Amino acid sequence: MKAFYISLKPFLNHSALGRPTDWTAVFANNNPLEVEIGFGNGEYLERISREKPQVNFVGFEQYCERIHRTLRKLSRTGFDNVRVLRLDARAGFERYFSPKTVTLVHCLYPPPWPKKSDAKHRLFTGDFLKLINSRLTDGGVLKIVTDHHPYMDWIRENIQDTGFSAEFKNIPANYGTKFEKKWVEGGRSEFYELLLTKHHHIPVGLKEDSTLQSYLLDHFNPDNFGFKDYSHEGVAVSFKEILYDAKKKIALVHVIACDGPLAQNIRIVIAHSSKGWRVNLAEGAMLMPTMAVSQALECVYQAAKNSVV
Repeated sequence: MKAFYISLKPFLNHSALGRPTDWTAVFANNNPLEVEIGFGNGEYLERISREKPQVNFVGFEQYCERIHRTLRKLSRTGFDNVRVLRLDARAGFERYFSPKTVTLVHCLYPPPWPKKSDAKHRLFTGDFLKLINSRLTDGGVLKIVTDHHPYMDWIRENIQDTGFSAEFKNIPANYGTKFEKKWVEGGRSEFYELLLTKHHHIPVGLKEDSTLQSYLLDHFNPDNFGFKDYSHEGVAVSFKEILYDAKKKIALVHVIACDGPLAQNIRIVIAHSSKGWRVNLAEGAMLMPTMAVSQALECVYQAAKNSVV
């Protein structure tokens, strides 16, 4: 059986995009811009891109398998009005959208994190609602749909002072996502929709990129390399492993750099040269230059420096 062709054009390398992004240049038009947070397997994103061909859509998702399934669906539409990013939506709104550029934000069935201990992972805090408000055009709308009434109540509690007016209603199954279909098959017939309409603007500035340094060392001992995890004021760096090629005199260090909810897997190279040992990011890394990435470079440099003490 002949393999189905998948176009990679809708998939964007976020590290290569301008921050903020000129979406009119990305789509080569100035059509209205809508965003879907957590598009899952792409059922709804494909549907609305067909229904509204004169609208541009940007989707955020963090799981590769779901992005792959979505790209397959989008390859069947014949339209060119969707772009997807493998990125946390909070980082996306902070860095890639200028104020007042998005007309509508969709979020279907976000994880409700029902356990009290997990509530810190919930998305629609007051701060995040203010951020979305700042990126919406005047009169723009945020649409949230959930199956979990306590989660909807929690969101409604966070709306005050975020510049939104709210409309809440019970709805039948309407969106055709994987999880919605599963719940309908299990006998569920009612879901909850919250429409938040922007009635005044809340200014939230764009997050700026951090400067990423290269370092130079006179000596390095890979056998003694290692460091304790770093955490301070929302920035965290966790050391995972080091691989060293003694013949080429090059080490590859894997760390995880976290700026709040944004976690990035970082590869840092410690390589020997005529001038000594250079510490810098591995080439081809798809990352955002955040404070945590800058701190990761500093941590690796200090650990390499201490390896010969």
